[in-house]
Amino acid sequence: MLEYGVSILALCRWEVCVLVGFGDPGERRRGLEEEVDAILRSASDGRVGKIRETQSIDFKEEAGRRNGAGIEPGSPQNGAAATKLADEVACMANTPGGGALIVGVEDKTGVIIGTELDIEWLRQRIYSGVDVAPDIVEKRVEGQRVLVIFVAPAREPVGDTSGRLRWRVGDSCVPVDRSQWWQFQREHQVLDEMAQPTGKTIADVRPGAIDILRRSLPQADELTTEEVMRHLGALGPDGRLSAAGALVFTAQPAPVVELTVFDVFGGDISNRVVSEPGTSVLEQLDLVERSLRVVNRNATLVKGFVHDPVPLVPHSAVREALLNALIHRDWNRSEPVDVRWIELDNTLIVRSPGGFPAEVTSENVLSNRSARYPALADLYRAVGLVDKQGVGVDRMYQSMITLGHRPPIIEEVAGPYVENTLVGGPPVVAVLDLVSRIVPKARQRDYRIAIILYLLMSRAFVTEEAVAHGLQAAQEQARNALEAAAQTTVDGEPLVEPYRQTWILGPSSRAVLAARLPYLGTDPATMEEVAMLWLTEVGDVATSDLVMLCDVSRGTAKKCVDTLLADGTIEAVGGGRSTRYRLA
Repeated sequence: MLEYGVSILALCRWEVCVLVGFGDPGERRRGLEEEVDAILRSASDGRVGKIRETQSIDFKEEAGRRNGAGIEPGSPQNGAAATKLADEVACMANTPGGGALIVGVEDKTGVIIGTELDIEWLRQRIYSGVDVAPDIVEKRVEGQRVLVIFVAPAREPVGDTSGRLRWRVGDSCVPVDRSQWWQFQREHQVLDEMAQPTGKTIADVRPGAIDILRRSLPQADELTTEEVMRHLGALGPDGRLSAAGALVFTAQPAPVVELTVFDVFGGDISNRVVSEPGTSVLEQLDLVERSLRVVNRNATLVKGFVHDPVPLVPHSAVREALLNALIHRDWNRSEPVDVRWIELDNTLIVRSPGGFPAEVTSENVLSNRSARYPALADLYRAVGLVDKQGVGVDRMYQSMITLGHRPPIIEEVAGPYVENTLVGGPPVVAVLDLVSRIVPKARQRDYRIAIILYLLMSRAFVTEEAVAHGLQAAQEQARNALEAAAQTTVDGEPLVEPYRQTWILGPSSRAVLAARLPYLGTDPATMEEVAMLWLTEVGDVATSDLVMLCDVSRGTAKKCVDTLLADGTIEAVGGGRSTRYRLA
């Protein structure tokens, strides 16, 4: 066995590094699939004929099923097998070019044992163990079910479940230290695989993709297809398309995005939209977007004698959700982006394969600007489908909130997948009315103003800390956003105004939204909630604070305070009209 001193050349021959390890990820994947299929086609009499393992192909018998010479029945969940496979996935991920694990075949004899492991369960267990979510494909060989785990090369060292760092040399996993791993990356790897050249040329570009491109990029009408591809950076000087260009503009072997329409959550399917194999990503995106415009029907907004159609979910938010899923998904996995429309609830759910890119979480997805594939994101920007990197989520927030809807819910779920939920419906007239009165008009499109408004539509006041949390940003950025909101006016009065250490809606804004603000009025329970929120986030509360925050008389506010005093929740400090109250 080779130890830490193994040379780079021994690990990875030049032709393997360049043509397999660091070429077009689609071509690399197709090469692996062809190799795996050739192995499985060699099966006869219950065993695989081609059993020679390589640096990129490894056979794995499902652990924990041996009982002497016999094999115990398989089950959908097997913790011992998942742990061993996670270790092998980590080893393969550290290896140039990645590779494939064939699960259910004995490595020395080629005997087909099969496996009943559940794919989603296994992927999640591997992801939990080594933070890699591989693509797992089911195959049938001689009547037996086997799994092929396709592992993409990692961008940073991947430790196994015991913390060991290993990569494959020949047909074995051997130890490697981090300095050696990073040395190899520096010498051989282009970090963004979507930027690398492929074997495809301008002749492979789909005419349908060019037609769509010319609609979104008017200047393309005066250019040839080759000139357009070069202008976008999709075609290199050597006449080869980049991996990003090949993905977006050339034929794909399978659907990459699918739309399913349900009547209710978990209900009946009323329609499915799946592109034909052989169409490009751009064509498939266009088909799904046009189909969503049909089911995402318009509500009618009546303004005097004018009837304006307004979609139940803003078209801009729909497009951004689809584009984010296609740009940031894990393209080393084969599942399509799953798009669902729930008719009764006017809800769009977009689920993309792969977890969040590095450094992104549900707590910073609004403010983080990280891209899994910078070259792919840049190509979509060049096409004109997205603006500068990272603004898509901002736009979703702004367009949803300014119609009176809740912000998007973007979270990582088991699989892993990133799931984006947009809950729409008829627009809220009062919110539309308020936004239309905002001056300067540019602030009507400011997502920070939208988020501050959203917060103040559910709570009587905001602090800098609350706004920072809503913006998923630092407190200094929250302070700047609040100052911008204070310099914004509605009917000549500030949109928000300072009140003690907090900020509240200005008088005109309150008047427009009065019927939508749950904290206004004389309901005792509501006033108590406002008082407790103030006591928790700000400090001592006075009767005058409740008068201002809830828009009630001093006598009504005093009754609320007396109730909290009587049940021992608060205690008085001082006396007379300057009396304040704190938590007991």
